[in-house]
Amino acid sequence: MKKIFTRMVILGFIFVAAVAAVFFVTRKKEEDAVYMVMEETTLPLVAMEFEGSPVNTLHGYVEEMHIPSMRDTITPVPESRKLPFSIEACGNEIRSVEYEVRDLSGENLIESRSCDSLSTEGDITRGELLFQDLLAKGTEYVLVLKVKTGGQDAVRYYTRIRYYDDTHIGEQIAFARNFRELAFTKNITDELTVQLESNNETDNSTLGYANIKSSYNHVAWGALAPELSGEISMDIKEMNEMVGSVQFHYTVTAEGESGQRETYQVKEFFCVRFVDGRLWLIAYERTMDQEFEVSEETVKDGAVDLGILSPGNTQVELKQAGNYTVFAAGGELWCYNKAENTMIQLFSFKEASDTSGRSLYDQHDFRIVDVDEKGDVTFVVYGYMNRGTHEGECGLSFFQYRREDNSLTERFYIPSDRPYEILREELDALFYGGKNQLLYIMFGNSIYAIDFSGEECVELANGLKGYSFALDSISGAAAWQEEADICGGKSIQVYYMDDGKSFSVHADEGEVIRPLGFIDGDFIYGKIRESDIERTLTVECPMYALEIVGKDEQIQTSYEREGLYIRDILVEDGKVQIERQRRDGDGVWVAAEGDALIENRTEEERVQVLTKTTSDLKKTTYALHVGSPGKKEKSLKVISPKLSAVEELRVLGLVRQTEETESYYAYAGGGLAGICRSPSEAIWLIYDRMGVVVGEDQNYIWTRANRQTEAIAQMGEAMAQMGEAKTAAEASGRLEACLGMMLKRAGALESDAAGLSEGKSAYEILEEAPSGKAVDLRGCILNQMLYYVNRGCPVLALTKRDQAELIVGYDIYKNLVIYDPISGENRLMAEEEAEQYYGAYSYPFISWIP
Repeated sequence: MKKIFTRMVILGFIFVAAVAAVFFVTRKKEEDAVYMVMEETTLPLVAMEFEGSPVNTLHGYVEEMHIPSMRDTITPVPESRKLPFSIEACGNEIRSVEYEVRDLSGENLIESRSCDSLSTEGDITRGELLFQDLLAKGTEYVLVLKVKTGGQDAVRYYTRIRYYDDTHIGEQIAFARNFRELAFTKNITDELTVQLESNNETDNSTLGYANIKSSYNHVAWGALAPELSGEISMDIKEMNEMVGSVQFHYTVTAEGESGQRETYQVKEFFCVRFVDGRLWLIAYERTMDQEFEVSEETVKDGAVDLGILSPGNTQVELKQAGNYTVFAAGGELWCYNKAENTMIQLFSFKEASDTSGRSLYDQHDFRIVDVDEKGDVTFVVYGYMNRGTHEGECGLSFFQYRREDNSLTERFYIPSDRPYEILREELDALFYGGKNQLLYIMFGNSIYAIDFSGEECVELANGLKGYSFALDSISGAAAWQEEADICGGKSIQVYYMDDGKSFSVHADEGEVIRPLGFIDGDFIYGKIRESDIERTLTVECPMYALEIVGKDEQIQTSYEREGLYIRDILVEDGKVQIERQRRDGDGVWVAAEGDALIENRTEEERVQVLTKTTSDLKKTTYALHVGSPGKKEKSLKVISPKLSAVEELRVLGLVRQTEETESYYAYAGGGLAGICRSPSEAIWLIYDRMGVVVGEDQNYIWTRANRQTEAIAQMGEAMAQMGEAKTAAEASGRLEACLGMMLKRAGALESDAAGLSEGKSAYEILEEAPSGKAVDLRGCILNQMLYYVNRGCPVLALTKRDQAELIVGYDIYKNLVIYDPISGENRLMAEEEAEQYYGAYSYPFISWIP
């Protein structure tokens, strides 16, 4: 990680100049203001075809995207290798279609061809892709379609592809369609109910969400009587030998309490498993969001009625100041002026003339930077740009709205080659508008400070990954190690974004320190004795104490308990929850009872802005409290700002670090659930949702549902040689013996295991193997760990100091098959017993995948 002192000096100048620069630019725009209208949508839509029906509606990108990040859908390729598709031209002239097939990393080109079978009828162009015999069955690839139109040289469309003769995706799609129809028509038959796992503990209070554990009545929409409006589109999300996942998107209307027709956007996700000739629903999620419509009925009595919302939309993005409340709803950004009873539509991609639904594509969102008592608003639109200047791009646009002249001006734009969901996760990590007129964001593994005019941009820190940094978007603070070491560093830089104050925290002699987080702006870090760091299975960095230091650089709290060590912390609801561990009699780390530090400061009373009401028809609905209008006789007025033209928009090309970040992407329910720092964190995030975890290059790290009833890892030759050689003649050689076998399977030399005596951990040595990837599975329970055994990859377990064994299989009788490097033989252990045994050691597993 680079030093930042030069950056601090630059930021110091920016602090002084930022307000003046923004003021100057704003005044200049007032003098030279030219207004324009947002351009209509222009890009075509592409739909792939499966068994005669359209699937996977693809939206076009005018710039190249990072291929491993583009994993939204997967398209089945039939045995004939002929894949039909259609293009809704949307008024464009379709001149040509070219296509590439690449591996999941995007680095290796498999084939590249032109489509010579185009035919056009009306606004629809059809074609057929013919693949060569270079595609391996059961292997996923990325297809990049390049459509040339009369106005664009190359609009790119992305989907994964895979042969489907080894899957049951056609039957699984039919199953999902039938289930959806039964629920929609309220036909609650055994065919539907037998597939649900309804229980009395499930929350059935909101129609905004239903899952496989919801009641039969709730899945069938309760008392609401929805009617389909328009077509149903379907995306295939995952497909393999046993499991297929699909998601339906559609619009329904239903009669509300007052008899009015209301509109809802619905997403319905199915994960279906094929077992012994039968299809079983193993995951189901349906979300439902009411479209926000401004009227005297929805904005009255000091509240804005948002109606039914899915859980992901109940955390409403909003800010308030004086008479003004700014909030996001239904993919639009609004500002309500209670003094004038006026609703201002600050930003919307929606277009009345759009019959194809392109402008309704929901892969964008908003972040509100600031709203003041004059009604001026600063905000960001990020994600896929449905229309306008940046149509077909993914990025972040920074806007300022001036209430005085009702004008909206885009100040700068940041393009991104990652899609909306990844941008969302990065901004969730850090998005802060400082009082110094600087915007701070996380982009890739760097922190950037950008002044509101876009004139200055400084990379504050880079190379941030793993556990080497801590961010706080609430108080506007960041901390990061100066050294990129897994266990910590000798110094940590702490930075406050409102005023640019920074200071360093230094480790004592013989120790390192690790950033852990913030609570109410105070920085929390852990202290590690270098003598306590050990490298066996993995690298263990036990923290013997933590300290909390205030912005004044004074220690607020110290925490240390004899014989107990800190593994991690979680800051939540004014508490620091502490995960602890200790050494057992054999010197092995085991879990200890947790503890907590309570923040004693009195928090300011929070105003409840989102309220809930319930009814028999719509169940739970939500409303925003915005304050009663100043003059009751004023009727509601809706206005839209004038969009200011910019002669030369500032485009900030922020750089993403190319070094591996060791991030793990967890997908479930049809989308990205989170980006995690470890495999176990990602696995637990989507475990109950039957999701998948992939790495940086889109290689599969874990999936829950695709596991056979029995499996034996193919260790054959390596096991035989090890058994004959008796290299593990003493118990102390167990770890080296097991590691040697895994290294041989990974294409490395068994002798590399000797690196253990040089201070390397087994995981670090596996990471250096010439192929595949080492996977740290510490904390993964037995059912999660067995995925690797099912893939033919042994799992190395370490239950006592240097006492290792290999889990190489499991059988239909629920036994584990464990290889003993001392005897060179396998033994059986009941899974129930193994769960207790390995659980006592906090599930000490690592593995390697090809």
